[in-house]
Amino acid sequence: MLRLSKKVEYGLMAVLRMDAEGHGQPLSAKDLAEQQALPAELLGKVLQALARTGVIVSAHGAHGGYRLARPLETISLGEMVEAIDGPVRLVKCQDDPCACDLHDGCTIRDPVMRIQQQLLQYLFSFNLADFRSTTHGRARWPNAPSIGIK
Repeated sequence: MLRLSKKVEYGLMAVLRMDAEGHGQPLSAKDLAEQQALPAELLGKVLQALARTGVIVSAHGAHGGYRLARPLETISLGEMVEAIDGPVRLVKCQDDPCACDLHDGCTIRDPVMRIQQQLLQYLFSFNLADFRSTTHGRARWPNAPSIGIK
């Protein structure tokens, strides 16, 4: 089953909160966790990963915290997923062909690679500003491409 990890969900929630409330000012990990009832320790690790990859910026000191490094329109869902969880891979052999005894004669490798490419294209097509636009709690996806999934 493909799904976003809890870490990615928490990262999205924190980044959207920074956009809504930060106004360029740093927000502490503790405040972000408390405002959204998230586990502070796990959120702190997620924020560190996002800071390492340049999605957010950390500021140290008494008035430190985290703020967006750039507008939500320039941050994709795919970038968030990869910053927090690493590269998106449908099957283990994409990273290590030796991990599968059937790799050389695999009959599903090419179709899975095509699906992988479409999935990545789809994840990177959503920018986080798309998450801002909600109607009755449901996100609208104005820029979502059609990839033929029914």
